[in-house]
Amino acid sequence: MFKRTVILFAAVTAVMVLCLSACSGGWKESYEGFLDDLVGKVDTEQQTRDTNVEEVIRDKLSDYSEGQTIWFQFGDFDEDGTSEAFAFCGKAGTEYLEGILWYVNENYAVELNENGKWKNPEIISAEGTTFLFAENYDDGLTYVFGIENSKVYETAVSGLFENLQHTGGKDFTADFVSYDHFEDEEAAKQQEPTTKKYWFYLENGEFREYGADDSLRRADLRKYKAGSEVIDIIYEQGLIDELLQKYYPDATEEELEFIAEEAGYFHSIMLRENGILNLNFYGAYNDCFYITFAVTENSSEIIDCGRGFYLPAAVEPIATYPGEEEAE
Repeated sequence: MFKRTVILFAAVTAVMVLCLSACSGGWKESYEGFLDDLVGKVDTEQQTRDTNVEEVIRDKLSDYSEGQTIWFQFGDFDEDGTSEAFAFCGKAGTEYLEGILWYVNENYAVELNENGKWKNPEIISAEGTTFLFAENYDDGLTYVFGIENSKVYETAVSGLFENLQHTGGKDFTADFVSYDHFEDEEAAKQQEPTTKKYWFYLENGEFREYGADDSLRRADLRKYKAGSEVIDIIYEQGLIDELLQKYYPDATEEELEFIAEEAGYFHSIMLRENGILNLNFYGAYNDCFYITFAVTENSSEIIDCGRGFYLPAAVEPIATYPGEEEAE
């Protein structure tokens, strides 16, 4: 089969060459055009243009910044036909980068932060939009910048959360740190903060949050097997086993009995558009607890639980809620 293919290709090539030779002029251009169609044309002018622009942008960065350029990402990130770059200038330590994040185009450079310590920045692309993700080493918060019409902007979720991650498609998660350890807010502020995951998505290139409908009741939770089991366990022993083992590992029988007897009431049950359901309830000792479920129409499973209290939204101005579109 291979031999026949080679012979056939040679014959086609010979006929093509004869035909081109017989034509009056232009045979070289025609042959080159054939090769371009066959193997793909390389736009050398565009390559040269991109190289020149990158050099101009690097020169512009050196005009504005001090220190070594440790990290540099170049491209047309907002796909408007104009190239730009994100960069980090400073020095590299063993655990972090120390210096300044920059946005640069052919005309100017902009500092995106004051001099500080950072983990390696990342370029994240999702749903046709590209962002710079940079995690601060000192406060642990993720700072997120985008580009529109060759202008840099800071997103609505920037600097508010730890561990902001793209989970696929349009969806993101982030860890929100807050002081809601106890029912009493003043007492909670004296404790270590709690960390809970919240959920976000992109809409037309902008971050939105999956806000929660907090009008659900215990009957709504009992529709799911895992939810019904959790309600019965909390009524019986105050907390599910995972929470008891985590927060009261050395509790005596008397203490466990007290926890079961003094367990508080269910405060709120909240459902988000992405199938996340959060249960907030009070335990003994004025503790606040949550249990998070992933639910579908016919099933549910516990994916997280701990101390703290879930809000319908962590960033109210960008939140959307179940049923909003239907209501409109």
